[in-house]
Amino acid sequence: MTIAKRPTYFGIHMKNHPRILSPIALIVLVSSVSAESSPGANWPAFRGAGDGVTPAKNLPAEWAPDKNIGWKIDLPGYGQSAPVVWGNHVYVTAVSGDNREKGFVLAYDATTGKELWRHEFETTQKAKWGYTISRGAPTPCADANGLYAFFEGGNLIAFTHEGKVRWERSLVTDHGEFKGGHGVGSSPAQTADTLFLLIDHAGPCYLLAVEKATGKTKWKTDRTGKMSWTSPVIAMTGGHPVVVASSNGSVAGYAADTGKEVWRVDDVTGNTIPSASVLGDVVLVGAGANRGGKESAKETKSNCCLSLTSADGKPGITVKWTAKPGLASYATPLAHQGVAYFVNEVGVISGHDLQTGKSLFSERTAGPCWASPIAAGDRVYFFGKNGTTTVLKAGKSFEVIATNKLWTDTPKPKSKTEEKEGSRSSGGDYADPVLYGVAAADSAFFVRTGTSLYRIGK
Repeated sequence: MTIAKRPTYFGIHMKNHPRILSPIALIVLVSSVSAESSPGANWPAFRGAGDGVTPAKNLPAEWAPDKNIGWKIDLPGYGQSAPVVWGNHVYVTAVSGDNREKGFVLAYDATTGKELWRHEFETTQKAKWGYTISRGAPTPCADANGLYAFFEGGNLIAFTHEGKVRWERSLVTDHGEFKGGHGVGSSPAQTADTLFLLIDHAGPCYLLAVEKATGKTKWKTDRTGKMSWTSPVIAMTGGHPVVVASSNGSVAGYAADTGKEVWRVDDVTGNTIPSASVLGDVVLVGAGANRGGKESAKETKSNCCLSLTSADGKPGITVKWTAKPGLASYATPLAHQGVAYFVNEVGVISGHDLQTGKSLFSERTAGPCWASPIAAGDRVYFFGKNGTTTVLKAGKSFEVIATNKLWTDTPKPKSKTEEKEGSRSSGGDYADPVLYGVAAADSAFFVRTGTSLYRIGK
């Protein structure tokens, strides 16, 4: 693993500035939470503030199909995006049609599940339906001014919270079609005034900054050709935001105001699906096994902890430690209360000391895990693909608090939406749902399958 440094960084000396904003400060920077909003009332983007940690209180520890479920609703189309929450609005996206020709942006009342508004549109780029192809995969993001939804068809649309379109554009129209056999799954990251979109595919790759107010491009940075589903995340250094992109061979940091690359870590392998996770001056990098399914030394090394540094006023990055054992096949790793958590596709959770990287435990959960875990207080939640959630006590030992099923294991008759859209799990079974993403806000989780949205917590 090699590290490349860049000589300048906003023209400042980091040693004369605060180190890193806390996750709470980042939420304030990103979302400008109103005085009426309590901490944890919002979950504004993929993995909340980008760290997967919520200050929300009174989240449930136990639930079942007939216990602690506030509501369940059927969604139009099919989607793999996570929900986002702003105030009493919970938002999801979806697509439908044999060629993903229709897109949906949907707003629901977080308390009752009542649909508040929906926006339907024709996607710019069509593609055949398929289990391994992205389908409504990018997670939207929200702030005090509204919602920003991006789709693998190239459409990027801004809304007010009342559902009025503020502006819209197509990245496919502007910069060319997305190429590759699996589509685009990257979710936008945000600061107070800017959206950041990472387009790494089989065509020309780039990182794009878009003004929230107008939808206009602030800057576009071309990247070396690569392909991944990862999403960018924002780190704060010296009071300035840096866009961190972990993607298929490297982890790079870009100045959020100019798009200039300021540091890079090379020789990373397997980081095509899990995104980087930022907590303070720590960056966790997740990577999966190779296509043959075997865990190589290099891939294990690629699951690592990086540290944002400064020397003589120049930004840098160091490899703090590497995870042995540890894999993050689909879910983004999580740092919480001194522990780094990695979970692989079959549900093995590897815990490591956040400071030293020392292996603390490696234990199997109840099933595969695709959704990224969420930490809240003294609990860490791992939401399994099959609807079974393992709740751990936060800390340096493996202690299961609860194992919760959201639906029964018995195959159920398909809903009308599933029959039409083709809800599918592994092995070609179209009857069982897949748990894709979760948001945490106030005293509830909002859990998204391909065709349904649940509120866990009454």
